[in-house]
Amino acid sequence: MTEIRDAFHQPFYRLLRVVGVSLLHIVYRWSVIGQAYVPKTGPVVLASNHIHNFDPIIVGASTPRFVHFMAKEELFRNRTIGNFLRYLGAFPIRRGVGDRGAIKHALAVTEDGQCLTVFPEGHRSKTGELGAGLPGVAMIARRAGCPVVPVAVIGPYRLRGRLTVRFGEPIPPDPDRSNEALLDELMTGIRRLLDEGHAP
Repeated sequence: MTEIRDAFHQPFYRLLRVVGVSLLHIVYRWSVIGQAYVPKTGPVVLASNHIHNFDPIIVGASTPRFVHFMAKEELFRNRTIGNFLRYLGAFPIRRGVGDRGAIKHALAVTEDGQCLTVFPEGHRSKTGELGAGLPGVAMIARRAGCPVVPVAVIGPYRLRGRLTVRFGEPIPPDPDRSNEALLDELMTGIRRLLDEGHAP
C-alpha cells in the first residue's frame, strides 16, 4: 500500500514553512487571492499553470494545507535530496512515459483525503503563456472524484517583483463529464485567472 505522508503539523516542517514564507515575502512582493476556495479538509486537486521551477513551492506556501506534487524523477537520484523532497510532499514521475506508479500515488493522495497539486501543461512555459493541457492530468482529476481548483501563478519571478497566486472556484466532481470536457473547463478557469491577474 502506498504510504501518504502529511507533515503539516510536524515541528520541523512548520519551521521550514515559516522560514520559507518569510523568505518569499522578502524576495518577492507576494500576494495570495482566493485562498478560501481551497477546501480546508477532504480530497482536492489544485491545477496550476507552470512558469518556474519554484511553482510547487509558491503554490504550496499559498495553500493552508500540506500539498503533494509530482517532480521529475531526475531530482530523486540523490538519496538525500530525494528524501528531503519526499518530506516536502514531492513524489517522482518519469516524464514522457505513462508512469503508472506516479498515477497510482497521485490517486492515493486524494483517496487519503489530502491535497494534490498538478500542472496540466506538463512542463514549464518558456514564454509565460498558458500552453495546452495534457489529457492525463484530467484523467487523474476525474478519477480522483473530488473538487478541482484552478490556480494561476502570475509572475515574473524577479527580485522584489510582484508575484501573485490566484485560486479560482472549485470545479465539482461529475462522473458524467468526460476527461476532455474537464480539461477544457480546467484550462479555461486557469486562463480566466491569468486574465484577471493581468487586467489593469
